[in-house]
Amino acid sequence: MLSSNKIILEALAVLKEHGIEDFVLCPGSRNAPIVHTICQTKEFRTHRATDERCAGFMALGLALATGKPAVVVVTSGSALANLYPSACEAFYQHVPVIFVSADRPQAWIGQMDGQTMPQEGALGKMVKMSASLPETDTWHANRLVNEAVLEAQYKLPYGPVHINIPLSEPIYDFTADTLPRARKIEYRETLLPLQDPWGLEKDVPAEDWSNSVLILGQATPMDRLHPNILLLTRKHITVIGENLCNQETDLYTNASDIDWSRMKPVERVLTLGGHIVNKELKDFFRKNKPKEHWHISHDGAVADLFGCQTAVIKSDYAKALNDIFRDINRKSKKLELPLKESTDTNNKRTALIQELFDNIPHTSLVHLANSSTVRIAQHARLKEYFDKEKHTSRRPYIFCNRGINGIEGSLSTTVGIAMAAPQHQKVFAIVGDLSFFYDQNAFWASPLPQNLHILVFNDGHGGIFNTLPVPDAPDTSRQAIMGEHNLSARHVAMLHNIRYLEGEENMQEFINSEETTILEIKENGKRKTEPKVDARRG
Repeated sequence: MLSSNKIILEALAVLKEHGIEDFVLCPGSRNAPIVHTICQTKEFRTHRATDERCAGFMALGLALATGKPAVVVVTSGSALANLYPSACEAFYQHVPVIFVSADRPQAWIGQMDGQTMPQEGALGKMVKMSASLPETDTWHANRLVNEAVLEAQYKLPYGPVHINIPLSEPIYDFTADTLPRARKIEYRETLLPLQDPWGLEKDVPAEDWSNSVLILGQATPMDRLHPNILLLTRKHITVIGENLCNQETDLYTNASDIDWSRMKPVERVLTLGGHIVNKELKDFFRKNKPKEHWHISHDGAVADLFGCQTAVIKSDYAKALNDIFRDINRKSKKLELPLKESTDTNNKRTALIQELFDNIPHTSLVHLANSSTVRIAQHARLKEYFDKEKHTSRRPYIFCNRGINGIEGSLSTTVGIAMAAPQHQKVFAIVGDLSFFYDQNAFWASPLPQNLHILVFNDGHGGIFNTLPVPDAPDTSRQAIMGEHNLSARHVAMLHNIRYLEGEENMQEFINSEETTILEIKENGKRKTEPKVDARRG
């Protein structure tokens, strides 16, 4: 039996009508009737997490992997506040996550009742919409939930929304047999066209893009371009990208391969997509500012990355590039980029990541943690198989939480991705030690997917902090700045009954493992390397 509360039934029915299937559920009392009703609805897939912060990032991973909104459900009070970090990441990465919180009645807020706080708007500017449902008006509730789904899933840019559900006693009343048939509001607006920035409607010569570059930022599965579009564009425009752009590697030059010390200034830069990792690229264009910097975005927001932006273009990415190619002077010649003689493969981590990339299946999904990991991984190259007749690529897809660039949630996001993937599809996480131990509650997910492979680089501190210009300091200062520790992933594996391997010599066994496995590479010379062992057997 389902909850008898008509607002709960209506809200979940709307989500069902929109084809939303994945729900991450957190324990609690006030949200119990919502959770129970979700669990009893056969069209919904449920995943369980105790730590709300982890749950938010799991929903993020699910949404990234499926391209559809994922829902996380929490109880009232501080449970909602724990979702703020994942809301920030989803907002800046433009991922459709629906945060659902149970709440006390409005009359009891601020009256010393348990687990109460003002919840509508609690996630602030990090959600596209925050709505608190009425307690009795099903028509109003229907409209608000429809609006929230449209904001998350259909209106560019995609992003997170918050639905708050106040519940009065009695809340543990279960008499309904099924969800009702709810009204679904459809979104039919077409993408906004370019505002003719190239003068297509005027009798003017086609643009010369000879001294121009197109830079591809991070792309989510929802934003990945069809190879044909880039294939046409790159004939006349120099295209630069990174692993995170998730395009075929022969369609762009990797920013890490460019010798930026020999790079000559360019007149025009066009940027597209999300964040760019390469610091040398950003430093070059900030010091050698192009005359024009156009940025294509779904929301038309200014992104003055180089301090010289001259235009923002609100458009669908594919349409924008198609219009560029249509207007391009076919005599435009691509720039000759100065390339490095070799990539940074002498770095031990780079070499190990390259070994991983060389041997994982083409269908793998990879999540890179911030902050050193994602930077180092840009020097490694993904193997891929591209069928030019079918225009399909079998290269691994790379994820990274570069929306807000925090280390929190790296493992939880990977768990969410693995939840969405078929059991036979391997999901790899590459993390540093601080990211790993910070988010270890991700392994508390139930059931924990068995296609997870976690590669942990453990040097006993936050390696990125080695680059900080901090003078010699007492040990206490260094420990605080660097996050020094003497922990091992072995004990986390034992706690959660996860297979554990140690040492780079076990890389191939790690890759071939058919169950969730942690491989720890210890880089601190003070530690004594222990032999390979299955942690579950001691």
